[in-house]
Amino acid sequence: MSDMTFAALGCSEALLAALAKRGFETPMPVQEQTIRPGLEGRDLLVQSRTGSGKTLAFGLPLLQRLSDERHTQALILAPTRELAQQVGAELHSLMPKLPIASLVGGVAYPPQLRALQMGSPVVVGTPGRVMDHMERGTLDLSRVRMIVLDECDEMLNMGFLEDVETILAKVPAGPQTFLFSATLPAPIAKLAKRFLKDPVQLQLAEAGEHAVHADIAHTPVLAPDHQHVRALVNLLLRDQPSSALIFTKTKAQTEEVAEELTVSGLPAAFLHGDLAQATRTRILGQFKDGKLRYLVATDVAARGLDIEGLPLVVHMGIPTQLESYIHRSGRTGRAGAKGSSMALVGWKESRILLAWSRRGGLTLDWRAVPTPAEIREAQAAKLLDGIQGSVSASLLQQATQMLKDADPVRLVAGLLGLVQADQASGFDLPNEPEKKVKSRFETARERKEGGPRPQRTYAERTAARGDTSKPDSAFSKTRPDGSFKPRRDLDEKPRPYVKPKADAPAGPRKTWADRPAPKETPRPWKAAPTKTWKKK
Repeated sequence: MSDMTFAALGCSEALLAALAKRGFETPMPVQEQTIRPGLEGRDLLVQSRTGSGKTLAFGLPLLQRLSDERHTQALILAPTRELAQQVGAELHSLMPKLPIASLVGGVAYPPQLRALQMGSPVVVGTPGRVMDHMERGTLDLSRVRMIVLDECDEMLNMGFLEDVETILAKVPAGPQTFLFSATLPAPIAKLAKRFLKDPVQLQLAEAGEHAVHADIAHTPVLAPDHQHVRALVNLLLRDQPSSALIFTKTKAQTEEVAEELTVSGLPAAFLHGDLAQATRTRILGQFKDGKLRYLVATDVAARGLDIEGLPLVVHMGIPTQLESYIHRSGRTGRAGAKGSSMALVGWKESRILLAWSRRGGLTLDWRAVPTPAEIREAQAAKLLDGIQGSVSASLLQQATQMLKDADPVRLVAGLLGLVQADQASGFDLPNEPEKKVKSRFETARERKEGGPRPQRTYAERTAARGDTSKPDSAFSKTRPDGSFKPRRDLDEKPRPYVKPKADAPAGPRKTWADRPAPKETPRPWKAAPTKTWKKK
């Protein structure tokens, strides 16, 4: 562990007291390398993974360099409203009396307008709502001295990079700029070259192109695609984690998974972009406070979530890119804590995950879907631990009295039945997906008879049909044994060709004049008088 302290980095007494109150004693690696140049006024270009302590890395220099003037001095841009609100809450915990304006979508305008009119020194928001206030004329960036771009690669993935460039172009030249990103693709490098002046570039050891968290165990599960939800139920019943964040690919799937978990005795809630902001805030608050154990969310809705002590992240199918998988998995194993990332994949996605493990250095620990017997065994072990830890003298006396009048085995079995009556035991699923086997026989008759019929000769088929011989005619003939045979047999000689006789010579050819004239056909429609209608 490093011996560096926040005081040695140059933090003020007020910030040191706030950090000590929150239990922060030594800085994390990203904080240790960014706070000092940030306090000196240098621009920063930092590559650091999610959950490495980036908020304090730029928050401490930003707060210490603020003046007492009541106007917008610092602008922080984040890709999602949840991340923007979390950054604002983190800064507010260090300086409770500091006015901070949160400009995010899905929230009414009046509170934001009041915060801007009162003169908030710090503005935290998403690019879309910040541009909206700039166009309305309610946000003045003419005196901004510090700008922070948090998770810039996520803003690129969500299509906000053009809005970020528009916002930065309207800020007067010369502000101190912090750019934090897990990766540094070409568009972000171009943005940094344009708006950052001689920045201090920091690429931490764990912040490569495919950053892998050493504190996260990757445990994929191979299961058929149509059994992923039931497999998840079995896994959660077996492991019984304190909480889990479950990622799905679609909004409809979040609702389906949350409903199936709730029905199986695992209360869960879903989170996606169509929910109102008040509902999303309430669900996130319950999940952070531990009142909700399982949260099912889409990738976009869960971006920016910072849950302390989250032990498990579940992927219902892997995303399309390795970077997205690593970013999702980074919700656990934060701030030095251990975590687990579990992916439910089919055959096709398992091959992709294996390729990612070779390319990104992931260590995969494959596991099977627990059976109902294994789930009951785990539940019994947990129950036994709970029983041994909550024994009092009065309960021992009561148990002794009960054992005098009953068989111990039957008594324990009855108590287990009462305790486990409401506990689900999961689904009986195969550990591997069933392969599609082609049927041996194609037709229904062959399947009924056990295989195709053997090939028979012409005589055998005729005998099986019975006597179907026809009388001797120009097209058929009967053999001496009475069986039917075609007209021409193998031992029958072909008939000789006989030239047909010439027809009688025709008479002289008639000309057109010799032919009789056609008869004249009557035309009654011409002779009939035309009727006229007169109005009576």
